[in-house]
Parts: sequence; C-alpha cells; structure tokens
Amino acid sequence: MNERNTGKNTIPVFLISGFLGSGKTTFLQNLFKLYGEKKIGVIVNEFGKIPVDGALIQKDGVTAIEIANGSIFCSCLAGSFIEGLTAMAEIYLEALFIESSGLSDPSGMEKIMHDINLIINYIYDYRGTVCIVDATRYLELSQALETVNKQVIYSHLIVVNKSDLVDTERLREVEASLRELNPFAPIITTSYGKIDAEWLEQDLKDFPLPPPTSNLNCPANRPETLVLETEGVLERDDLRDFLLSFSDYTFRIKGFVQLKEGWHYVDGISNTISLVPAKAQSASSQLVVIPKTGQSVKSLIQEQWSKYFDEQLAIQ
Repeated sequence: MNERNTGKNTIPVFLISGFLGSGKTTFLQNLFKLYGEKKIGVIVNEFGKIPVDGALIQKDGVTAIEIANGSIFCSCLAGSFIEGLTAMAEIYLEALFIESSGLSDPSGMEKIMHDINLIINYIYDYRGTVCIVDATRYLELSQALETVNKQVIYSHLIVVNKSDLVDTERLREVEASLRELNPFAPIITTSYGKIDAEWLEQDLKDFPLPPPTSNLNCPANRPETLVLETEGVLERDDLRDFLLSFSDYTFRIKGFVQLKEGWHYVDGISNTISLVPAKAQSASSQLVVIPKTGQSVKSLIQEQWSKYFDEQLAIQ
C-alpha cells in the first residue's frame, strides 16, 4: 500500500517528451536506477489505443498510471491527466515523471502545472521538460512534422540519444538544428538513454521558454492508430519479415507477442525491428501500429499477414 502524502511533502515533477521511438521509456528505466530505492511516480501517456510502455516500467517502489489513446495535452484526455495528477499528489513520492506521447505538443505544460497546483495546494514543484531526441532520425522528422519542432522548442533540457549510431558530422548537424529552435536549453549527447543525476538535481526552468503558441494537440492532427491482435504462437523469422514488409509506412510498431521461445516485446522504428524476451503475458498477441501521416496501411498489413501466417488477424 502506498504511503499517503500529508501535504507537507513537495514533489519534484519532470516532463519527458520526445518523438515516437526516441528512447523515452529507456530513459525512464535509467532514471529509476539513479533514484535507487526512492519512491517514484510515473504517468505514462501513449498515443496508441492500448497501453504498452507501462509493462516495461514495472518496478518495486514505482507507482504508475497509464493514459492511452491520445495526448494528455488534448482536451479529449485532459480530464484523465488532471485526475492522474491529483491521485499522485495524494501519495508520498520523492519524484514524479510524466512520459508524454511521442506525438504530443508539450507547450501547455507550465499552465497545466500551475492550474493543478491551485487545486492541490502547490504540492508539485515542476522542475522542467526534458526532450529526448533520436540522433538517427531527428533531421528528417523535423522537416516533416511540426510536433517534433514544438517538442524541442518547449524543452528545458535536450538529450540527444542514440549518438553512438551516427558520425560526428551528423551529430554536429543535429545540434545546430536544435540550437536554432531552442537557443537556451542545454544539449547533452548520450546513448541508451543515460544521463547524469546532477541534471535532475536542479530547476531546469532556469532555462527560459518562449510563450505558448497554438496547440497542436487536437483530434484533427491525430494520425490513425491500429491494433493488431492474434492468438496462437508465431515464428520469430516470419514475424520479423511480416513487420518489415510494411514498417517503412509507419512511425512506430510496438507491443507483446507470443513466439515459440516465449513472450517477447516488439519494438519497431522504420526498418529496424527488435524482439526482446518479456514477462508480459495475455490471452493474445497485440501490436500497436502508428502509420505515417497520410498513409493507409490496413489493407497492406492484412495482405502481408496472409503470406506469412494461417492464424486469424484482427485489426482495430
């Protein structure tokens, strides 16, 4: 049972933003190691219809709330976000991390924290927003998606992740592009979502943000999301080939599937598919697919599935 907050404990709050597949969940997992046995709260926001990342951050001492099917900054989920923040304020926590959806525009975060503090008697100490950037895809994504740029502009600390996968010239180009959008936030480079604890021991809001602009968190800006569901045990190689047959048309593929070797977590970004053993189990395999803007891949997925598997595939 969670210990109640008596109202005297101020809770530091950090928002973790970044586009789909940038490494936000891995970053969170590393933060848990830095915080050791401290009591941590996490609100995980996923754009897909079913929650996936929550199963990856289960740990003793961590209290988690999952909010799926949209952005917590959109009016459609604002109520759920406020309820989550209110519930976390009643628990004794030594830090609260909020992982926003990869398609979220975080520009309204400071106002939300101000408004919720009026309700809960200023229990939260909002320390700032940390934006996780994928060094391998950022330059291309920033040219195509305004959401990616808004995530950079409204961040107090920028963490360039996956730096080990690019050369020095590419890294310089990424940092130059980031600096054009955000002239004040510190930029640090890393791999595997690692960060020094000292960055979270300060008030990142000392690095100023511009005033909020028009909000991109609305249903009209939401791409279609699909959930693939099937029963039975799948072959690893067939699954990988199936996913690669349409992955170029997607921003993200993730979920849990049952292979002959046991349950695995699927993590797909562009043409890279990883399958990692996982504890998660359910009655069926489920994958969340987020197609690229303007791409309709439902018929392609169904067609490719029939080439590799005899089992029925439900697409929602």
